[in-house]
Amino acid sequence: MKMEECTVTAVFPERGTVRVKREQSDGIISAELPIVFKWTLKNQEYTMPAIGEPVICIFNGSVGYVMGAIYSDVSTPPVKDANKHYIRFEDGTFVEYDTKEQVLTVKSEGNVIVQGKNILMN
Repeated sequence: MKMEECTVTAVFPERGTVRVKREQSDGIISAELPIVFKWTLKNQEYTMPAIGEPVICIFNGSVGYVMGAIYSDVSTPPVKDANKHYIRFEDGTFVEYDTKEQVLTVKSEGNVIVQGKNILMN
């Protein structure tokens, strides 16, 4: 097995796969590689990387998997606090939870829809 830093060159959202440029292997473009997601059966999680995004891949010959994206000098972490869990979208919308302060922040650039059998506001 070999771990490599690669760059996403094509995205196939309907299959949860990508192609990557293997910089450490003469810049060859991989076959479609599955992305390792946190959950895919009863609970599901889904976010596709962008073209140009740096990722870490594991290869066993020509078979490989995308393990996840990595921060770099070009794209640094948006938060510098280990107590915060943060998700930001390209339009500027974000969700942040601070476990130390117990504060949930949601900022949307668009509409917010909340649906539920009972919605309690305190």
